[in-house]
Amino acid sequence: MSFKEHILYLEINKIKIFRYILANEEILNILDKYEISIDDFIKKLLSKIFENIVSYLNEQTNELSFLSKMKFDKSEYFYILRNLKNSIHLHMKNKKLDDYLFRKTTDEIFDSFYLYLLNKNDDKIKVEDKEKITYLLTLLDEHLPLVDISLDGKVIESSKSFDELFLYKEESSNLNILDLIIYKKNAINFLNNILKHNNFVSEVEVQKCDKTVFWVNISSIRKEDTLTLIFKDITYKKNLEKHKKAFLEQSKTAAMGELISMIAHQWRQPLQTVSILAQKLIITKTTEGHINNEILEKSVKEIDTQVNYMSRTIDDFRNFFKPESISVNAKPSTIIEKAVKFLHYVLTINNIDFELDIKKDYEISIIENNLIQVLINIIKNSIDVLLERNIQSKKIIIRCDFNENYVIIEIEDNAGGIPKENLKKVFDSYFTTKNDEKGTGLGLYMNKIIIEDHSLGKLSVKNGSDGALFKIELPRE
Repeated sequence: MSFKEHILYLEINKIKIFRYILANEEILNILDKYEISIDDFIKKLLSKIFENIVSYLNEQTNELSFLSKMKFDKSEYFYILRNLKNSIHLHMKNKKLDDYLFRKTTDEIFDSFYLYLLNKNDDKIKVEDKEKITYLLTLLDEHLPLVDISLDGKVIESSKSFDELFLYKEESSNLNILDLIIYKKNAINFLNNILKHNNFVSEVEVQKCDKTVFWVNISSIRKEDTLTLIFKDITYKKNLEKHKKAFLEQSKTAAMGELISMIAHQWRQPLQTVSILAQKLIITKTTEGHINNEILEKSVKEIDTQVNYMSRTIDDFRNFFKPESISVNAKPSTIIEKAVKFLHYVLTINNIDFELDIKKDYEISIIENNLIQVLINIIKNSIDVLLERNIQSKKIIIRCDFNENYVIIEIEDNAGGIPKENLKKVFDSYFTTKNDEKGTGLGLYMNKIIIEDHSLGKLSVKNGSDGALFKIELPRE
């Protein structure tokens, strides 16, 4: 199960998890003590914590001030948080969803809650709770990589977990945090940002004592004359991103051969036109002894039109293969038309009836070439299946609409659909029903990654009335 699926599952099942908490008699006693209703407890604390967890998992900014708005003292907060964390793990474990990466991440989230509360000085810790706090501090020291640093970056105090993460056998008091960051410019920028912002989160490439390079997420908490930094190893995440990027490039390379073939097809007709016009001029010169200005101008104009068409074709393909990572505001209908333009000749020569049904259009923020790649791949798959199955009246329909949350693009053909046993496998990497020459098994897999990971949308497939129906849902905001 992916992180995104974990997030969705948590959001859907949070009420079930709350029931674990509300079955705890000691927590109910705490609520009675402060005359806090269960509804308020859920609304003002538990739901806020869940929103924060989801925000963290989505790598968005965390706002923790809600933690100190209820009447509980620190020890009671710690008890509630510990039970909530255990309830989440218990529920996910019962559903066989509690994998190591998810558990590790949620533990880190709750550690940030504990740290926030420990930095609040608005209430006194009861004497009888000191042992609990000592125990908690020990846990933080062992499991949360954190350091206190001076405003110039010198480490004042570090946790045991921090020393283990960076392989420091001696105390880190002689260390400057800037020495850990790869590239001096990055280190200076990082220090400037944590001094400028009260709470700053950054992904930074760092090195261990043995010079091993890895990636961390660093969260900073600004105090008067010191800073607390919390480290989270995100090397796994960065490697996954790198792996997905390599897959994306591999799928683009696989598509390049087909697209070059399309260029050849799209050039054939204008080249034939230019050839005919040139021969016509030669014949006219031979038979009549001269070429009048009207015929010459008309021929040159037509040749110029065909050459410009060929030039635009090259520009379109060149733009498609440019590395692109910046989102632009664009209407899906415009992007669909660009994708279809690449395939126009193939659709025409194979007598495939193409229909574009734009019910509603809405401008969205999107990496344009990524969506073009997805559309080309899905449409090309439909073309291949229509030809392979020798469908007589071949047809592809693209519909565009939107609802409250998503812009919806549907691509449907009349090739007879996908076998039921393959429906759940079409987005798996290296799954293909084509022969070795035609299929890499990367196209639809990469489409899924592009739409769901890069664009935060959804990509699904089902069988429609006459064939496969692919559905792309892209967030409106």
